[in-house]
Amino acid sequence: MANIPGSPPPIPTTKLLTQDFFPGDHSAAHGCPHLKPVKRTGEILSNYQILSRYSLNFKHRHALGILPPKKRSKSGAEDTAKPIPQLPIPSCMTCETTMGRIHACLQCVYVGCWKGGHSQSHSQESGHTLSIEISRCGLYCGQCKDFVYDRDFDGIHNSEVLRNSEIISMVQEPGQKRPRFSKWHAGNKEAALIKAGSKLQACQGLRGLRNMGSTCFMNVILQCFIHNPLLRGYFLSDQHSSKRCEVKSECMGCEMDQLFTQFYSGVKTPYGPCSFLHTMWMSSSDLAGYAQQDAHEFFISALNQIHAKSPTSKLHHCSCVIHKTFAGVLQSDVTCLNCANVTSAFDPILDISLDLRPTKRSKSMSKVRGLNDERNDGPNSLADCLDRYTHPEKLGTNEYNCSKCGKTGQEATKQLSMKVLPPVLSFQLKRFEHSMGASKIETKIKFPAQLDMTQYTTSARKSKKSKLLKLNGGSGSENGSPSNASTPSSTTSSHAALEPIPTYVYNLFAVINHQGKMDTGHYTAFAKHRGEWFSLDDHKVTLATQKEVLDSKAYMLFYVKQNLDYDYSSATRD
Repeated sequence: MANIPGSPPPIPTTKLLTQDFFPGDHSAAHGCPHLKPVKRTGEILSNYQILSRYSLNFKHRHALGILPPKKRSKSGAEDTAKPIPQLPIPSCMTCETTMGRIHACLQCVYVGCWKGGHSQSHSQESGHTLSIEISRCGLYCGQCKDFVYDRDFDGIHNSEVLRNSEIISMVQEPGQKRPRFSKWHAGNKEAALIKAGSKLQACQGLRGLRNMGSTCFMNVILQCFIHNPLLRGYFLSDQHSSKRCEVKSECMGCEMDQLFTQFYSGVKTPYGPCSFLHTMWMSSSDLAGYAQQDAHEFFISALNQIHAKSPTSKLHHCSCVIHKTFAGVLQSDVTCLNCANVTSAFDPILDISLDLRPTKRSKSMSKVRGLNDERNDGPNSLADCLDRYTHPEKLGTNEYNCSKCGKTGQEATKQLSMKVLPPVLSFQLKRFEHSMGASKIETKIKFPAQLDMTQYTTSARKSKKSKLLKLNGGSGSENGSPSNASTPSSTTSSHAALEPIPTYVYNLFAVINHQGKMDTGHYTAFAKHRGEWFSLDDHKVTLATQKEVLDSKAYMLFYVKQNLDYDYSSATRD
């Protein structure tokens, strides 16, 4: 790895890599020849674990409640609050700076900065070549003059990340039951069986799809299905096999199984999903024909058809692969402004459709219908859309009758929140309008590669309300009145104060874009495959960068949970 002279080497992002099938001296076990001699005593590994734990605790100190003590008031009165445990701030022992990449020596107690050269000087004078970069837990070798990879250190870091995530979840949601699972390691017998019965093909899972006549809307959805980690794990493990399926015809589960079989066959030429298209035509007559269709409508229809033909399909509490992957629960709270009574309703969802920022049409555009509507009035992001989606809205006087105070036509507010977040979260950005003729909103919506949904959950909203009640002295002013929830900015500021819960953090894995006009446009997609982004335009598959993905005008977004939850009831039952 080449470095620019005088600049620190790039910090690697550690990944969960299973190396259980390689012996300790295998080339895949470590990438640095200087690690093996110092690892024999185990002291280096122990020091790395301690410092990794410290680094993660310091990084998430707000979520863990490990904060500095409160300052004195302006009047000089002492703070009588209970002292809060705190962690020391990582700083250079020579110049006391807290900036410039702080490195901690793994062979002694020295902590130094990279920018000032104190970490390098210590390594040269003491001969201690191994250190850990505190902010990212990167393992640095002074002899290699670079960050290095080692499976033992990587395994320690991953176990500490999992441990830290579990602790944060317990602190933030103390009443939530979560089973704990230990990592499975293959023994010698299991490893030998796996090595003998499996082989790795580098290009599996990446393949173009032929356009069979305005079928780009289907191709982008199928590519997102293929690169969905949960669907991939389900169908590649033969949990639905087309050879054993008892459904005689028009089974969308069998079509999905065949699709994954084709993508993971090792064939590189583009594939034509004719059978999938025909089955969709037979199952959904409104999608039949070669006319251009909406990708989101096809997505919802495909999910419904796969669910309907699943052997475990149920109307309520369904355990089919679709509901295990995409299903969440949306909570709607209606608050009476007269008596503060709250009525809650729960609705199952498979995706979230978000309105874009409403802006005024220009005079020239207001006279023309059916043209693209460019809207760039101020910043607009996925977070803005979610803030508006979950912001309290005032209902009309004739829309709500309170059951507690018995008044008809009572004023009330309605607020949405996520009661249950799905493992895979899909968003539709509503770019197509039909209110004033057919038009398309071309506003670019900024979206992140990593999305924190903590502030949009029901539990987080309750926590925010309880904190506001404490600040207001328990006056009960948080009753949904406009004074407490009248502007999106107030909601956003309160969201910013919430610490992320690891089980509510999502990573982007697929994006669908639409170019052109509403009825004559073209769909393309981006998908993440083995850590790399690829552009998928029907039969064309090319390498892409994350910047290209995040700069695109997205129509649909797909996120997967960074840490997947387990079903507590089924876990305890098993």
